[in-house]
Amino acid sequence: MFTNLSTAAWNAMPASHPLPDVREMEDDARDVRHASQSDVTDILAIGANPMQVLYLSELFQQFGWTVRPMMSLRDAVDFLEEHEAQVAICEETFAGGTWRDAARMLSFFPDPPMLVVIGSDRTLLDEVLAAGGFDVLTRPLRESDVVWTVASAWHEWMKLFQGQEEGGPLCSDA
Repeated sequence: MFTNLSTAAWNAMPASHPLPDVREMEDDARDVRHASQSDVTDILAIGANPMQVLYLSELFQQFGWTVRPMMSLRDAVDFLEEHEAQVAICEETFAGGTWRDAARMLSFFPDPPMLVVIGSDRTLLDEVLAAGGFDVLTRPLRESDVVWTVASAWHEWMKLFQGQEEGGPLCSDA
């Protein structure tokens, strides 16, 4: 399913970090959507500017994943009170908040989305991980990094929470 990635993206893929099996994740996503009547969103773009939402939407539409823009952290919280999302992406700082605010607010939900922060450099990683976040992406964004990080976060969310909703054990690859 990565056939639509640019040549530059393929060349930039880290050889030491195999990509999650996106075909398997697409099947899992269909199963989750089919099993659940609630609106499931794969990626929340919190406080994202319109260009970033467009970039993420175009990047992930090839996998059939939904990207839902949330203009503010309050909008994201309101959304998550009624719906589920697997991954939340936010800038280090955004209108009305910071990634720390997002991490704190997301932690109140029983099955919170995995938080990915877009920051200025990787030194932020330890702090994001300590606050319960999943990873940090740095600018300039590289397509391969974004796909690998978000797919990995999505897969991790599925391993942690998919089996719990059904009352069964975690996935066999957990």
